[in-house]
Order: sequence, then structure tokens, then C-alpha cells
Amino acid sequence: MSGARVPAELLRRVIAYVIDGAIGGALVGAIGGILIGIAISTQGGFPVIAAVLITNLLALMWFGVYSVMQGGDGSIGMRIMSLRLAVLADDQPLGFGRALGRNLIWGFGSAIIVGVFSPLFDRSPWHRGWHDLATGAVMTDIRVGHEPVPFATVPPIASASPPPPPVHALPEDLEHTVISEQAAPTAEHALPSDVEATMLGSGHPAPASSPVAPAPVQPQVAPTPAEGVIAFVPGITGPPPRRPAAPTPETMGPDAVPVDEARLTQGGPKAIAAVVWDDGSRQALYGRTIFGRNPSSEAGANVVAVRDETLSLSKTHFEIGSDDDGLFVIDRHSTNGVLLRRGDDRRKAAPGERTSVRAGDILEFGDRHVTLEVAR
Repeated sequence: MSGARVPAELLRRVIAYVIDGAIGGALVGAIGGILIGIAISTQGGFPVIAAVLITNLLALMWFGVYSVMQGGDGSIGMRIMSLRLAVLADDQPLGFGRALGRNLIWGFGSAIIVGVFSPLFDRSPWHRGWHDLATGAVMTDIRVGHEPVPFATVPPIASASPPPPPVHALPEDLEHTVISEQAAPTAEHALPSDVEATMLGSGHPAPASSPVAPAPVQPQVAPTPAEGVIAFVPGITGPPPRRPAAPTPETMGPDAVPVDEARLTQGGPKAIAAVVWDDGSRQALYGRTIFGRNPSSEAGANVVAVRDETLSLSKTHFEIGSDDDGLFVIDRHSTNGVLLRRGDDRRKAAPGERTSVRAGDILEFGDRHVTLEVAR
């Protein structure tokens, strides 16, 4: 089933728990009360300790039956409130094992109080608590007529890299001024060669060619910048800038860089892929890249630390690379795994093995997902 499901409201979940708790408490309390009453009335003929042990055994039996119902079609309270527990990855029934583990984690979390409120830590509409995250479970509303919500709806997350600064064109009147000054330069008004190189490297458009060929600048004369021209050039006012250092080969830092379409189509290193996160941020990948909340550095690989308040990503979750056959993704034995969605086809990537991917594929991990936008 696709990721469009209806999140269960917290109030309806609480009411379902109260209904189940009342039913279980009434059954166990009634039978336990009868047994203890028999023990007291027989004055030791039926030991009180035996009545207490049998009562506790009944409580454990109810806990098991409750887990079986939750792992299947739902408990009594869930059915009344039209709720359903499902596996996050494939939307199948949770099953007895996961339901039992979920309830045990809920019980241990309740013992320290804060576990009871763990669903409130999830700011998405799904409110998945610690017990849901640990067992890969999600509570959905199965009432008819409610609008589905894409499962990957999460709060916006800051982009891993700041956007590049905007490039501003020279004003038309300033452009004509520069052209006229360059048409007949003098020792007083000619631009220094280092300033001219800075202007061309800063992203400003080069002045249009003039019908009158500019006179060559005398190499022996150290020109002084004209205050009337230089004062109006953005970014060049004040002391003359230093000559820019020779360019060095660009390397990938610990964070991915934003997609630069010019670099993908013109000169410079060619990106093997570009990914778009569910919050709209884009990243270009220039080689084997490892993603996670705090991935460790590895030789020959770039690492990207992803801010993930939903804790859907593991510390080292997955990597993307390329070989002669194209792009591939590897699940680095993460907790939530990597689910590959290609149209209506959904399959889980085998941990530690290469899984072929292509442009348009969506990789899902818990509440997060990323789309491959550009691939070679």
C-alpha cells in the first residue's frame, strides 16, 4: 500500500487504551476478587498466596491476548474507535511478535513516566512514540471519508548547505560608464589588472565591445584606480583587492553542496546524482556518499550528516554510489532500513548489498524520504 494513510488522533488512541484497560481490569479484578474472597472465607483452606498468584497469572494471560488482538484485527478498544496498527514499511498487520514487543516497551517506558508522553515528541501528525519507532509500527485511522496524509509529512528541516549568493548585473548607466572609460584609458583612469580580474571573476557581465579599440595599458605604469569609476562598482570600493589565488581543484567537504545546474551541464566535476529531500532541499553528489544522522568518515567516501528530528535515520544509514552499471544504494544495516519505491513497485533493499537505482526512484526510511532527481 502506498504511503497515503490517515493518522490516528491522539484522543482516539487514548480512548481505545482506556476501553481496553477497563475491560482487562474488570475481568482480572472480578476473578481475583472472587479467589481472594474464597481464601478469606475458608480461613486458610484456600491459601491467599495462591489466590494472588492466580490473579497475576490471569493478568499475564490478558496481556498476551491483548497483544494477539493488537497484532491482528485490533483490540476491542481499537475496533470501537476504528483504529488499526500496521507495519510502517508495507502496511501489513503488525503480528503478535511486534505487538508484544511494542507493549513491553510501552510498559517499561511508563515505568519512568516520560515514556507515556513519547508520542508527543513526534511533531508530525502520526505521533509515533518510542514503542512505535522501536517496532516499526504506525497507528492509522480506518474510518471512511477521511483525507489521507502522505506518510512523509514532517516538519521542515534546514538545508544542509546555504544557497549561493545572488549574482547582480551592472546598472545600465554604470555599464556605459565603464565602456567609455575602457575605450580611452589613461594612466589615471585605467583599471588595475588585478581589479579587472576580480570584476570578471565576481560574476558581473563583461562590458560590451566598443567601436573604438581600447589603448593598451602601459606595463611600466602602476595605474591608480579612478575614484569616479571605482566608487560605483559593487564589491570593489575601498582598498584595491588582492590578486586572486590560482584556482585549486574543488573537493567535496563533509556536507553535500547544493545542486549547481551549470556544473552539471558545463565544465567542472560531473555529479553522479542529485537528491531532493522531503523538505525540498537539494544536494549534488560527486562520488560515493554516506548519509546518516552522524556518519563516521570512511576512506574514499563523502559523508553527509542529515538533521533528522524524527529519528528515522540511523547514525550511519545508507550510501549512494555508482559503478559501470549505473547508480546503486546500500543499506548500511540501519534500524528502519531502506525501502525503494519505483512507481507502484515497492521493495526493501537488502542490508549490505548493492541495489540498482535510477532517476525518479524514491528511497524511504521511516518518516523520511529522498528522491533521485539527476543520474547519469
